[in-house]
Amino acid sequence: MASVAKLSRVAINRILLATDFSSESQKALQCAISLAKRYNSKLFITHAVQPDAAMRGMDMQVALPDLMHSNADQNIARIEQKGDLKSLPHAVILRSGEPWQIVSEVMSEENIELIVMGTHGRGGISKLFLGSTAEKAMRHASCPVLTVGSGSQSSLDRIGHILYATDFSDGSMCALPYALAFAEEDGAELIMLHVIETKPSHEGELVRWKSEDLQKMHEMVPTDVDLACRPEIEVEAGSPAEEILRLATTRNVELIVMGAHPDGPVTTHLPWTTLHHVLQHAQCPVLTVRARTSGFVN
Repeated sequence: MASVAKLSRVAINRILLATDFSSESQKALQCAISLAKRYNSKLFITHAVQPDAAMRGMDMQVALPDLMHSNADQNIARIEQKGDLKSLPHAVILRSGEPWQIVSEVMSEENIELIVMGTHGRGGISKLFLGSTAEKAMRHASCPVLTVGSGSQSSLDRIGHILYATDFSDGSMCALPYALAFAEEDGAELIMLHVIETKPSHEGELVRWKSEDLQKMHEMVPTDVDLACRPEIEVEAGSPAEEILRLATTRNVELIVMGAHPDGPVTTHLPWTTLHHVLQHAQCPVLTVRARTSGFVN
């Protein structure tokens, strides 16, 4: 029988927004603000000051750091002019250094319970937010990571539909309580998806696999969970990335929830190529929960 971690209410008291002031980061900011409002959270807006390649070649060793900080200050000032941010408790943290190092430091110092960041474009892994920052966060962060891609159309003002993808591994089992808790908190419809990648030897074998997996997924849902309606459980055969994106699109999902393995390569509970493809093409934010993270479920 599949087991599930104890479900409790979501408590997101301290949110870290990692920004590089791009359009993707602006979308991530809106999601962070929406969640901070909903959960009465303090928002930490963090930016790593780094000279770009062109500026590094200039003879400006003394003036360059001041210029970079000045530009960052101006961008932060524009962000803080947003009316919805003014009403929220928040702090701005500007530091010089490698982005993931800064994010990691702030995460530890401020006991962050959720990291929010944007991801850039539809290119390769190097096109993720500030190079490999999103990848490193999903590998090593001690709390869940919410990534918002360039194609995201959801600001999480209201979460009406949540898609949770699983293959029954430790990573996906750690992600399940978050999907359930968000669905309970927002009265959202929860869709649970498992995709069978292995090709059956005959049609009867696939029918049996689907039946067994449906039973596992029903057993994963605690009997005392207070959802608006029972989860919709789907078992499909094919490519996990394609099925996740198809279902997310057809059901107008506002949030995708997936798991991640600790520390090692970002395979998540599905191959890294699957997560990478989902991050590139998802039209909503994607929450990844690393196995054995402390998280924000109390």
